[in-house]
Amino acid sequence: MVHIYCGDGKGKTTAALGLALRAAGNGVPVMIARFLKNDGSGEVGILENVPGVYLFPCERQFGFTWTMSEAQKVEAGEYFTGLFERAWELGCKTAQEDVEGAGKADGCMAGENWGSDSVSDGSSRRDIGACGTGSSVSGSPVSGSPVSGSPVSGSPVSTPPASAPLTSPPCEIRALLVLDEIMAAVNSGFVANERLLAALDHRPYGLEVVLTGRGPSEELLSRADYVTEMRAVKHPYEKGVGARKGVEY
Repeated sequence: MVHIYCGDGKGKTTAALGLALRAAGNGVPVMIARFLKNDGSGEVGILENVPGVYLFPCERQFGFTWTMSEAQKVEAGEYFTGLFERAWELGCKTAQEDVEGAGKADGCMAGENWGSDSVSDGSSRRDIGACGTGSSVSGSPVSGSPVSGSPVSGSPVSTPPASAPLTSPPCEIRALLVLDEIMAAVNSGFVANERLLAALDHRPYGLEVVLTGRGPSEELLSRADYVTEMRAVKHPYEKGVGARKGVEY
């Protein structure tokens, strides 16, 4: 499935890395690529030593987007597009290698063409009947009813009744790919939104994808199975407190 952590509040990367550790703890290979960041954050040294986790190094920094020259923006676009392609290739390869060794599992579809057939509305076949759920990304993954409210506007999101029965068991996760601050890279023009959408529409069986950052496009939101908005209610920054080592980085 596809996860999105968005919003103006703290916790997007924190939540994504928590999920990464949970997956690694269950033996799932994890790949993490970070956009518009550096290696100075406290989690880097730990993640590099967690079995089953591959952390793409931040090989280049370009500063803040609003201070970049046009030439630097071109360089940043080339670098971050390349980073995305490398991360996506490794995620797909890892998931497919596991599938090739295991064949079909849990009643789900396996093979290179997983999710590659498009339907008329631009979504993929995986959205309608994947793993026998019969639910689309625009509805609740439990009840199939539409989700109300915009996940980026702060409006409430309806939840299914507690008594709603679960459908068939979810697909087994073969690999987890975290694209941290990919939305910032997309919104800055460094990674093409269309390329990211196409990748999601054609991802292989078993590849779980996590996207973080502010301002996801409506097209990205429509492809997500989980959307969680971090809303800033209160933050020490409002009192002039800067980022603290061990908490913000």
